[in-house]
Amino acid sequence: MQATHFWNQFYLHRAKIITLFLLCVCAALGAQSRKQGVTLHRIDSDKKKTQYGFFLGAHQNYYGIRYSEAFESTQYDQIHSIVSEKSAGFNLGFMVNFRLADQFTLRLVPVKIGLYQNTVAYHNVDGSVDRQLIESTRVEPGIFLKYRSIRRENSRMYIIAGVSGSLRAGKEDLVTNTDRLEIRRMDAKAEIGFGLERYFEFFKFSPEIRYARGFMNVMNNSSNFYHDGISRITTHNFSLYLHFSD
Repeated sequence: MQATHFWNQFYLHRAKIITLFLLCVCAALGAQSRKQGVTLHRIDSDKKKTQYGFFLGAHQNYYGIRYSEAFESTQYDQIHSIVSEKSAGFNLGFMVNFRLADQFTLRLVPVKIGLYQNTVAYHNVDGSVDRQLIESTRVEPGIFLKYRSIRRENSRMYIIAGVSGSLRAGKEDLVTNTDRLEIRRMDAKAEIGFGLERYFEFFKFSPEIRYARGFMNVMNNSSNFYHDGISRITTHNFSLYLHFSD
């Protein structure tokens, strides 16, 4: 058995993102003439080979959970389901943009700090819930390729895709005799999103929506009640970023 709830949620968000993206692209690429009196900001900015900036972000994250064969055993007769509850978090980081062409940019994120909180709920048949809380601060460098539309006055639409790593900061977890759900320190993710570049007099502002999915099974190879009913855990994140650059 698999927890299809997570994929259903992904498809729901994906539909919303595609719809919003198409609406924004149509608005940005629609034929329009330059309005009288519009001041074009930072015209020379797009000619720079290297641009620096920082970003702030908020994300909604959850785990994708796949049940193991042991979930069908008598050990879990009292467990109705194991689900991941959605949680909110915060990101901040530093970026460097390298101009490849007018419409192509390589974005390097050498430093990104993410604050995460994940809850896995074990629902019992009697209605009670046993929750496992996993909190972490993660360092998440990444590299991305961005394709931008032609500039329309002081705006550009863009799409972006790339990969990132994720390393939990701090010391290794202490070894205890208490059964608990344990998550690995390392993860790797594929990310895709879209955004809008908006040129102002002194800086460029770029709101962006991005989805990230982990490649790896982040569950530790432990054997206890919280692990045996699960064969695989992957990470899922929907993020809103606010970028500021020169």
